[in-house]
Amino acid sequence: MSKTISQKYIKDYITENYGEVRHDLKRMAKACRIVAKIYGYTPKQIFHFMIEQVSLGNTHSYGFNTAYGREIREEFNTQYHEFYKQI
Repeated sequence: MSKTISQKYIKDYITENYGEVRHDLKRMAKACRIVAKIYGYTPKQIFHFMIEQVSLGNTHSYGFNTAYGREIREEFNTQYHEFYKQI
C-alpha cells in the first residue's frame, strides 16, 4: 500500500464503492496525512480505517472500536474540521 494519498484516490475509491462523494476531498486527504503522522500509520491506512473500519491491529475488539480506535477517529474528526477553519 502506498504511503501517500491523493484527493483523486479518495474520490475514485468512494465513487467506485459508494457512489456520490459528499466529503471535502482536500480536507479528508489532509486529515489522513496528519493523523497518519501522529499515530504512525500510512495515510491510506487511516483512510480505510475511517471509511471501512479496516482494523489497524489494536483498534478493534469483537468488531467494535477500542478506546485507541475511538481516539484515532476523534483525532481525524478534529483535524478534518480544524482544516476547514483554516480555509
